[in-house]
Amino acid sequence: MLLDFNTLTSKQKKVYSAIESFVKQRGIPPTVREIGELVGEKTPGAVHGILNRLEQKGVIKREVGMARSIQLVSSESQYVKPAYVPELKKITPRTAADLVNMYNISKYHPISPDVSEAELNDCFIVKWHDDSLSESGIKPGDMLIFSRNLELADGDIVLALFQNRSLLRYYYKSDNAGSILLKAENDILEKELFDKNEIILLGKLAGRYTRY
Repeated sequence: MLLDFNTLTSKQKKVYSAIESFVKQRGIPPTVREIGELVGEKTPGAVHGILNRLEQKGVIKREVGMARSIQLVSSESQYVKPAYVPELKKITPRTAADLVNMYNISKYHPISPDVSEAELNDCFIVKWHDDSLSESGIKPGDMLIFSRNLELADGDIVLALFQNRSLLRYYYKSDNAGSILLKAENDILEKELFDKNEIILLGKLAGRYTRY
């Protein structure tokens, strides 16, 4: 379907162009607030009104109740459809068996497929809490994307659960078949060798999600 800009008003064209420019640069659609900033429209209600009319004219589509859900209908669009990746509320022995249970999901984040080589539909997001790998650039508050695909190689960064503590560590095979090595740069546990029965590997680091 080719978009006929003659059916749009000047404001509608401006908003449509702003959306398309945003997704060309970021790979995900903008929020209502971001659209308002791009086109100089301070009132969210006014932006919603323009989006409603664009949807009525069939040039965009949206998912009800979901942020960053705008899709451009034109076949010439540069839009890359995002994957919606769940952010976890907590990691505990109780939630470890079913991390992405609906009751353990805080929200869903729209992530461009370009962010990671991992299959995003099999990923989850954790807001990280310590500086155990700070020398690798991972800081408290970072939004980390983990893949549940646990085909691991030495040097992969993994999310693990030890007792009631979530750990971010470099994974290495051990000479002992019943153990694994999990190394940190700043390790308050002072423990690297773990028995496989006392540790649960939950995911492999696939990327970092930055919000602007």
